[in-house]
Amino acid sequence: MSASTEASVAANVHAAIAAYAQALDAGRVDDLADLFWSDGVAEIAGVGTYEGQEAIREGYAAFAPTRPQLHLAANTVVTSWTEDEATAVSNLAFFQRGEAGWAVQLVGRYDDTLSRRDGAWRFQRRVTTFVS
Repeated sequence: MSASTEASVAANVHAAIAAYAQALDAGRVDDLADLFWSDGVAEIAGVGTYEGQEAIREGYAAFAPTRPQLHLAANTVVTSWTEDEATAVSNLAFFQRGEAGWAVQLVGRYDDTLSRRDGAWRFQRRVTTFVS
């Protein structure tokens, strides 16, 4: 695979991960669900597994922010790729603003599988795990 293909795959993976965080923090569950394929899966350890866009939309609606929040995905590494599929791992920190200011609520990691169909990259599977 050429270096330009590798760079393109990495850019698309990073863009999807960032769009997910932005949609989640803004409570835009329709946009968030649209980042997954119709047969996509979102698995959140200790919370549930949502299969398909409608289940993802409904599941994430329960997490709609009631106060300012911020998900930071960092240290993303694309661990494997072809022209049409990629896997990646990212660290996660979730902050919420309360009366005393911003505070870390959770830390964890994302394990992602994304695929390209008709030129668009979306999540096929996103697994969220938390560390204590």
